Amino acid sequence: MQLRVLFMCAVIGCAQAMAAPVVSQPLVVRTQAQWQALLASNRATPLDALTPYGKQVVTEMLSASFREDGLPSLPSGILVRELNREELRAVLVFLDSEAYFPMLERQLVGAPLRMPPSDAVARDWRQLENALRSADPSPQSASATTLASDKSIDTYLALFGDRMREQRLRAQPPGDLLLLFNAAAFTNLVNPGSPAFAHLLRVHRELARRGVDTRRTLDDTVLHALIAAREFGQARAFIAPHSHLAPNAVPQVVDTLGAAFAGCSVFDYDRASHTLTRKDLPVAAGTELVMVVDVHCQPSRRALEALRNDAALRARLQQAGLTITVPPAAPIPFGLVADWNAANPALPMHIPFSHREWASVNVRSVPMFFLLKNGRVVDEVRGWPPEGNANALRALLDAYPVVREHAQRRH
Repeated sequence: MQLRVLFMCAVIGCAQAMAAPVVSQPLVVRTQAQWQALLASNRATPLDALTPYGKQVVTEMLSASFREDGLPSLPSGILVRELNREELRAVLVFLDSEAYFPMLERQLVGAPLRMPPSDAVARDWRQLENALRSADPSPQSASATTLASDKSIDTYLALFGDRMREQRLRAQPPGDLLLLFNAAAFTNLVNPGSPAFAHLLRVHRELARRGVDTRRTLDDTVLHALIAAREFGQARAFIAPHSHLAPNAVPQVVDTLGAAFAGCSVFDYDRASHTLTRKDLPVAAGTELVMVVDVHCQPSRRALEALRNDAALRARLQQAGLTITVPPAAPIPFGLVADWNAANPALPMHIPFSHREWASVNVRSVPMFFLLKNGRVVDEVRGWPPEGNANALRALLDAYPVVREHAQRRH
């Protein structure tokens, strides 16, 4: 009897095991070969949760980005804009990028924006994207990060300038407004001080007037653009009715010079009080060297590291009257400035007060080194490739030996 019971239990257990559902592992694509095979199979994927337009955009981006060793960049913008939390997590798992979920989840404020554009606007947006990508075709592009491009602003104005008139915006469908917003935002990022800044604010107002929930990425984009443009008062006013933006502290500003000041000025940044204090930056007598760097630029970080580690190079540049700044109209890298100044008090990094005051220093890319004589640029060196660019800097200074005679610095 006992043997029969044991036998029956074994049979039942075996039957239960056979009947248990097989738990399949989530689909994950890690290499270009896997991605191409998946496309050929026409198999369902988590990307199907996107709108047809969104899926097409993401598919094209992945096809252009995937390498045999993985995915170097993630098309996060449209994923955040169109997906809910569960859909976003599934897509990130699918792309072997789940580690990005906590960061991207914070941007999921409000309902997904699933409003596809018209074919005409989508076509023009793609043409602008291509112009932005090819903004800097020079062979040095791997050693520097492009910040501005006449070609891209001309393309933007030709394709979207007339559409940005208020009367025409009123006639645009919501899906087209989203791409118009993208066009203005990206052009403003690459071309600070261009008409795209005003267009960005105008499209945002029209979206809000239509009742579109702008909390999903759009409000953050406007706020960052306002701070980059040094419109701090306008930024505070923008945050006031948008409670989800409250954690984004706008710096306090102490202006010791006033609106009537004519000249070149910078902000000193105090991290403890999150305060920017404006001060005069007199033009050095004779010649000086201005170094412009930015936080999201790996060549800039290499240049700063070389300056920190190469005592001979540092001494030579200091002898030339070195001034270090961030770009005049880019988003202010508060962390970079505070960290650098704490570690390098003898070589402070400055924040230009405005794009207008620094217009003579044409910062088209970073890092850039400008040699100035009586406040006017006479020569420049661009970029910092992995092998360094110290020899080009020394050659620049050798070509203007008077530089070595001036120790006056803009601090």
